[in-house]
Amino acid sequence: MRQLQLDIEPQLDARISDFSGPGWGPVIDAVRQLHAGLMNRFYLYGGAGTGKSHLLTAICDSYLDVGKSAIKVSLLELLDAPIEAITSLDRYDLVALDDIEAISGVPHWQKAVFHLINNNNDGGGQLVFSSRSAPIELKLELPDLQSRLTQAVSVKVPTGQSYADRYALLHSVLDRKGVHFDPLIIDYLLTNGPIQTSTLLQTVDQLSKLLQGEKVKLSNATLKQIYALIDQYSA
Repeated sequence: MRQLQLDIEPQLDARISDFSGPGWGPVIDAVRQLHAGLMNRFYLYGGAGTGKSHLLTAICDSYLDVGKSAIKVSLLELLDAPIEAITSLDRYDLVALDDIEAISGVPHWQKAVFHLINNNNDGGGQLVFSSRSAPIELKLELPDLQSRLTQAVSVKVPTGQSYADRYALLHSVLDRKGVHFDPLIIDYLLTNGPIQTSTLLQTVDQLSKLLQGEKVKLSNATLKQIYALIDQYSA
């Protein structure tokens, strides 16, 4: 069973190994515990663009790689859909619910997620949530759901401010893709490029397509074009 895309969000390219910076240590340790079955609910939180959706995709893919079923769904994109859209998700080994804060003020969706948690738990499944807010900061009208979420193991993702985190993530992604960037591009990207994880990953993807793995020496004109592209993502 592949991830449910629902023609809503673009296919994200990420693997657990990408998130190798020191700031990601507690997050990846928790993911390992999730894989080992030491927890059944895991809650990620952090600001917009910090890579939460990419990480959820990576977690789902890591489950699929070992023959388990996994699905990622953005609640923000499902608010206008019937709640039946998630009633069948309890059959998956892992369900990743992105944008959990989106159901604040929407009681019928809160009830649907609450029932999903109960059914998933009864069936021996696991759940991962992501939000811009910590569990205790969610403003939910259903106390039972708030309680379930605060009981989950919760970890805040890095902000992207750390150079070491960006350096490690960039090199991990390039190694996985088998892509070579000129050292001048890497230096400019880390020094002047976007600090947000999601935007950094998008920039790397665009640069990879542009350079197509070329290892030739770049002209000054080409470098200026690449720097301009990086600047666009940093704006």
